[in-house]
Amino acid sequence: MENNRIAVARAMKEAGITQWGVARYADVLPLLPVRAASRLPKNPRSVIVALLGYYTGEKEHNISRYAWPRDYHLLAQQLMEPVAEQLRTAFPEQTFAVFTDNSPIREVTAARLAGLGFVGKNGLLINRRYGSYHFITEIVTDLALIPDIPEEKSCGDCRRCLDACPLGALSPEGVALSRCRSHITQKKGELQPWERKEIEKGALAWGCDICSDVCPYNQKAALTDIPAFLQAVESQITRENLPGLLKEKAFGWRGIAVMRRNLDIIDPPCSNGEETGE
Repeated sequence: MENNRIAVARAMKEAGITQWGVARYADVLPLLPVRAASRLPKNPRSVIVALLGYYTGEKEHNISRYAWPRDYHLLAQQLMEPVAEQLRTAFPEQTFAVFTDNSPIREVTAARLAGLGFVGKNGLLINRRYGSYHFITEIVTDLALIPDIPEEKSCGDCRRCLDACPLGALSPEGVALSRCRSHITQKKGELQPWERKEIEKGALAWGCDICSDVCPYNQKAALTDIPAFLQAVESQITRENLPGLLKEKAFGWRGIAVMRRNLDIIDPPCSNGEETGE
């Protein structure tokens, strides 16, 4: 199995991925009930987990940091599929399936078990290099691999994210989505007055970065070392650039109506009828 890991390390290095590890498939159960589970190998044994850092420094912005680069679903697939293909060549009898976000794997749990960090009180995986500014992606395989050892660490007495969350959405029991500003920005249809007020206060047309911004581990988070996340970075949406950005950003799935609504909340149209977004 040691030689198997050497092959994985070689493929990851060629892809420019430095933060990766391995968890036993049996340890990440139960699975999440998503249709993508149909792509799992018949007899999965290992989960190869990789973190893709996306932090590009500080910029004026009106959308959450993770949405600045191109859609991470596409970028992760472009980065990880060559890794999987290289492993398929090295191990032609084995199966390698790439997943990101819509995965049946509980990704934060898998990343912790793969030794890539610990779970913060905000529910995010905190990595020594990237803090929580990263995406999680994985390759599930029936190849036997030596698993990594989970990191024995925690937030300790720190509760900065809990205290900073404007609506108290964070607790030891998890995230109360109905009180999460990020979730509110993603809701379709007419919002309640208090929800509109929260988007206005947050000043972001998509997402909320507060619990990440206050985390001590993000104060010295490394800039991304993955070139793909430095391309087409856009931290601001406007009525003019929104239609084009929908095609390439992570918020595109939600559609233009929600994004226009949120933009109108944080940046109301001129009263003379100009800049209506129509």
